[in-house]
Amino acid sequence: MNLNVTSLLSRLTLEHDDKLSSLLSASATESKKSGDPLAVRFKPGIREYVTQASAKMGISASEFINILIEGVIRETLSPFQTRATHVVERFQLLMDAHDLKITEVAMLLYPWNIGLSVLESRERTMDYLTAPLLSEMARWFNVNKSWLMAESSSPAVAPGNIPDWHNLALQISNKIKDISLTDLPQIVLIRDMLAPSVDNHSYETLVGVSLITVKLRNGVPLRIAEYLGEQITYGGHEQLFNDFMAYCGVLEKKGLANIITCTTDVSNLLVLSLGKALPIMMLDKILYQHDLRHWKREEVNLMRSPDKQLSPEWLKEIENML
Repeated sequence: MNLNVTSLLSRLTLEHDDKLSSLLSASATESKKSGDPLAVRFKPGIREYVTQASAKMGISASEFINILIEGVIRETLSPFQTRATHVVERFQLLMDAHDLKITEVAMLLYPWNIGLSVLESRERTMDYLTAPLLSEMARWFNVNKSWLMAESSSPAVAPGNIPDWHNLALQISNKIKDISLTDLPQIVLIRDMLAPSVDNHSYETLVGVSLITVKLRNGVPLRIAEYLGEQITYGGHEQLFNDFMAYCGVLEKKGLANIITCTTDVSNLLVLSLGKALPIMMLDKILYQHDLRHWKREEVNLMRSPDKQLSPEWLKEIENML
């Protein structure tokens, strides 16, 4: 039999017995530092990946490997139990990603009778995370409901390409009219840092658009991020993109939104595009990096003096949107 992930995990299920089961059960309560060292030979690339990835997360390589291996084994042998565990872990990740303290979570969820005494117990919290509550939370935080219910691995719904920059402007206008907003919305325009500037209208230049808002839910301000999609600024999109940039300029001039322009690795744009990370976590990573690079003056000039950039017809459409 060829050794690969599929064949190895299938054999793991076949070879599982009472002795292995008892060892796995015991590991749940064992200290991470209580075991004897085990020498493992890694491929050079994997060893370096483990070293760098664990360092970025602020944990040891040993802890990184332990968590991954134990998680894969449990998911293979006890998928139903693991799914229940994923639900509470993803709930906790969602709260942490949005910087919510336990008292704020209790206030947010008080209509479901979830107080501090429930949140302090992992087991009791799992009992209260019902499908209707998870659906409501997915709507509040603009995340993938299936992910929150541990039915999908993607935290966000992939938005895909922006088909029409004018329609995107209408979509954003409808979102920022929400009366529950408590702070000025932020529109984040992201470009691949290695691509030509947007004013060149190159087929290599991909621009992603995100919206960050702060909404009041049950007395708790929630900072919500949503990735709205991406599109090149070439191939028939030139004028529509210019119109969208001018629209952003109008929003900023009227004090209806803050516009942030930045560049990032194309890998970060891909993660946002595929919905592989919570948008708030990826956007915070991009916006709060120590070497954040903004767009050049020539690029943001498309937003300056929007009245001069706009056709009378598009200007009228913008006024109707707002």
